[in-house]
Amino acid sequence: MISLLSKAAEVKVTPAEVIQIVGRTGIAGEVIQVRVKVLEGKDKGRILTRNVKGSIIMKDILMLRETEREARKIK
Repeated sequence: MISLLSKAAEVKVTPAEVIQIVGRTGIAGEVIQVRVKVLEGKDKGRILTRNVKGSIIMKDILMLRETEREARKIK
């Protein structure tokens, strides 16, 4: 059991600031698509499009597990 907890603690997260709220997506509009600017790490300064479930406002800081993937654009 202890080994499982130590593996979970090794997850690297990267902070990213919400710079634009693009719109709502999902079947019932429950997901908000946002543009974020990565604040640290190898992708510092990169701007990504991500989907967020839950309430979100400008200047919020998201903790991203990875910075390689982007969400598809809303049509």
